[in-house]
Amino acid sequence: MLWCAKLNYNYVSLNFFYIMKIGNINVIVKNGNIAEEKVDCIVIHEFNDSAFFSNIAEDIIDCGMKEGFDLYDAAVQKQPLPLGHVMITESGLKNIKLAHVSTVNSQKETQFKVIFDAILMLLLEAEKQEMRTIAIPQLGVGFLGFLTPEQSASAIFGAVNQFAIHYPDSNIKEIRLVICYSSTVPAETVLSKQSFEFENEIGEKQFSFEAWLEEMVARI
Repeated sequence: MLWCAKLNYNYVSLNFFYIMKIGNINVIVKNGNIAEEKVDCIVIHEFNDSAFFSNIAEDIIDCGMKEGFDLYDAAVQKQPLPLGHVMITESGLKNIKLAHVSTVNSQKETQFKVIFDAILMLLLEAEKQEMRTIAIPQLGVGFLGFLTPEQSASAIFGAVNQFAIHYPDSNIKEIRLVICYSSTVPAETVLSKQSFEFENEIGEKQFSFEAWLEEMVARI
């Protein structure tokens, strides 16, 4: 395999994935199927009162992790999970947990902060459970989302930065932003700027039927 490295401060470009440190945490941006990532925890976006069976969720279920969705669905139908919160469950597979973040039914004006809060809460809980590696999908960019890919990355990396500031000696060593069906360039651009101060944003994604149809075809 041909490896191509491009150094820019502590930003490294490698074939098909990009690495940069936020604090002491390695952050990787890559394309792929998040269900196939060998990590301690896989993040999945959910409704606050039921499981959200998205294409990403179907990939995770196909890999043997339906138990996690059943556990989440049963719990939130009894007691909805507040937006911006996280529930970590077993997945059904050994040594992998699912982190269900309640973000899907947030609104255009609040979705950026909801995702920031959810990822920050996830990291705090993951630290308590001594997790070391976490895979996160793009959040807020799908059919029901309001964020651009750049905004999604900014919210996620902003939360990682906030956590890294307060927990410089964290157990968490690696976070992977795994992007399905679309380019990694927007997230790479946000990551390479090395500026992660939180400032709330209103969702700027413009719905395009052509773009939506193209995404649906790519998933078939």
